[in-house]
Amino acid sequence: MASEILEKARCIRNYLVECKRRIHRHPELGMHEIETAAFVRSELKKLGVELQPIDTRVGVVGIVRGRKDAPEDAPGKVIALRADMDALPIQEEAAVPDASEVAGVMHACGHDAHTAMLLGAAKILTSMRDRFTGVVKLIFQPAEETLGGSELMIRLGCLENPTVDVILGQHGIAEFATGDIAFREGPSMASSDTFSVTVKGVSGHGAYPHNSGADALLASANCVMSLQSLITRQFNAVDPVVLSICTLHGGTAKNIIPAEVTFGGSIRCQSPTSRSRIRDMMDRMIGSIVAGYNCTHELDYTYGVPPLVNDPDVVHAMRSAAAKLLGEEHVKTMSQARMGSEDYACYCEKIPASCFARLGIRQEGKEPTRFHSPTFVFDEEALPVGAGFFVQAVLELNGAPIAPPL
Repeated sequence: MASEILEKARCIRNYLVECKRRIHRHPELGMHEIETAAFVRSELKKLGVELQPIDTRVGVVGIVRGRKDAPEDAPGKVIALRADMDALPIQEEAAVPDASEVAGVMHACGHDAHTAMLLGAAKILTSMRDRFTGVVKLIFQPAEETLGGSELMIRLGCLENPTVDVILGQHGIAEFATGDIAFREGPSMASSDTFSVTVKGVSGHGAYPHNSGADALLASANCVMSLQSLITRQFNAVDPVVLSICTLHGGTAKNIIPAEVTFGGSIRCQSPTSRSRIRDMMDRMIGSIVAGYNCTHELDYTYGVPPLVNDPDVVHAMRSAAAKLLGEEHVKTMSQARMGSEDYACYCEKIPASCFARLGIRQEGKEPTRFHSPTFVFDEEALPVGAGFFVQAVLELNGAPIAPPL
């Protein structure tokens, strides 16, 4: 038997599908979500949701206030629910009724569905304000894919006025079936940082390398190989760190030793401790290697998003909410942390009381859909589950008893 909240979510299935398809047909890349944000504002206004002033056209913050008669000693928490709105630069190939109408751009990661589910949650929450205390903030952010949208929203005050106590998010996952929700305590996704190294030597003739005596290309090649040993010998194997060198550029002719070579890549860490160590360790190792070739180097290191760490207490509460919504058999556990990154992690860094859930979207009898691919399809049957989960989560944290009839 379906729970009360799941039934409410299923009753607005058509609304959820319409919102998702409208956004899917008109995808917008990161920091260009002007029409999507305008659509979200319009829907929230129709629902009577208060809009928090925010100085951007590509992000939206809504506020839903609960019961006004909450006890002074138990006013309820300020809970933030987050969705992302941006699409990807991919030409859609999936045969779906809401195919993208924008050439070369599509929703290939489910952000259209995330946005629709949060709108659906807003629709349900506004209809049952007497069932919860406190405040719910609805954060619709731009540019998750480029890992900058959450920082923009935080800088513009989305976590303030009132100050957020708990923040929740969710993302589709093809590993689990539609109707399931998965959780993981502690580190769940990796940080994402990038680096570029410039190695400087002396240019020379390919026939007489000894005359230059400072081969930047040979020094760089040694660095590329040796940096992998930094991971295997300086970091605990059970605390994953991935260093990937993805670019190497140098030289203009086959008989000229280049004076300068650059290489770069990305670094992913599960723990803040590992992340804090690796930049200086890289710098020292590269410096010692290139010095042996009479070269010098410059390291340009850019910190992106931090590791995504779920608070165990909040995860416990969210597992309870999911069980009430779907039944214990549909509450799953993520067995491993992922080395991919999510800029939701920036919210976690500011609000440690956080949980990022994974919503199953694998359709029965079909191969799992591939994210970031031109054939990606988000199972629309998961929309009521995601919307219902957000609502059940609010009731789990801020639920107020139903007043008996007079």
